[in-house]
Amino acid sequence: MAESGNIGPGAFMALLQGARQLLGKMTGAVPIMVRPDREASPAAEVELLTPSRALRMIRLNISFAPLVGSMPPSCLDTPSMMSVPEKQFLFGLASRHYAGKGIIVDAGIFLGASTRCFGEGVRSNPRQEEILRKWPRPIVSYERAIVNPNMPLFFRKHGLTFSAAQDESFESELRRNIAPVKDLVDLRIGDFMDATDLGCPVEVLFLDILKAPGLSLRAFRLFYSKLIPGRSLVVHQDYFFEELPWIKTHHEALAAYFDFVGEIGSSAVFLCTKEIPQSVVDELENDMPPADQLRLASIAMHRSADPARRFFMALSKMRLIRKLQGRVAARAYLELIKTEFPEQVAQTDNKRLSHALRRAEAILVKKPRKQRQEGMRAAEQHVLSP
Repeated sequence: MAESGNIGPGAFMALLQGARQLLGKMTGAVPIMVRPDREASPAAEVELLTPSRALRMIRLNISFAPLVGSMPPSCLDTPSMMSVPEKQFLFGLASRHYAGKGIIVDAGIFLGASTRCFGEGVRSNPRQEEILRKWPRPIVSYERAIVNPNMPLFFRKHGLTFSAAQDESFESELRRNIAPVKDLVDLRIGDFMDATDLGCPVEVLFLDILKAPGLSLRAFRLFYSKLIPGRSLVVHQDYFFEELPWIKTHHEALAAYFDFVGEIGSSAVFLCTKEIPQSVVDELENDMPPADQLRLASIAMHRSADPARRFFMALSKMRLIRKLQGRVAARAYLELIKTEFPEQVAQTDNKRLSHALRRAEAILVKKPRKQRQEGMRAAEQHVLSP
């Protein structure tokens, strides 16, 4: 019998391999290799790019990890809710992964930061000429461009000289921000619920517009059947956000058509692996059986290897329980969350964690009818995710 603590090289490698396999099963990560000139194929395991600080972990398939690298300083010019690594990833997608087999859809661009990253990326793409011959404006961007209640505070916080009151348009500021790449962009301003079929394949799909269940279903029905198997990447920018539970249930209902590529910021990245029939997407509904919704929310919660992100996903599931089973059941689940994530609950100096918990507590307090109606109206205005 080997002495305690004395492990041979063979045993150590076996343990390491077992741990890697277990981690992959926990998060649903599937090894993928993507090259600009071919479809994805099985390859190496996921790569942890950064230390596992709360909410800062970058964990991507090793073949996609190099996309998070340097980018032009101009990509940082536009204020955004996205983290710098998320912007680097979007630039990397457009400059190194995008091959012009379809278009880039950028849905929910706010002041234009994501579109700017994609545009600068296409300009840096070695296949730019080939891409532009096929798609003169390869980036299709969607934005309502109407100031909601949270935006004036965001404008002031970031020291913007531009200002607009609630319900006014910020289209002029958006156009100013994306002006350097406007020749590459088909900008569509207006209510996304009125968006029409693009009629072409989608190679990169960036979704930051799913602020209400109806918007989520509309996006899925417009774009998911246009994804290219083995090539198209879907980036859900609000996937690891502690609210918006419908994003998780809608996408996980179609999990059979995707492989999970990884996590970066609040974004989850998925690779489409097989064609999605339009009929399947059309059957997707908000009122699927409650047991199915809760099961899908649990699957989503375990996508992340970051305990802080799983904490957020549990809070998102609590909101779903509040809707499906009522306040008492949601309160019981929140107490369970507190016992399962004691470190995250205890980090009162972490503003994101403490804010998320306070918001969760607040929705369990019974409000007068008028306040509930105001809250519903705010949700319909697609309030920004913090």
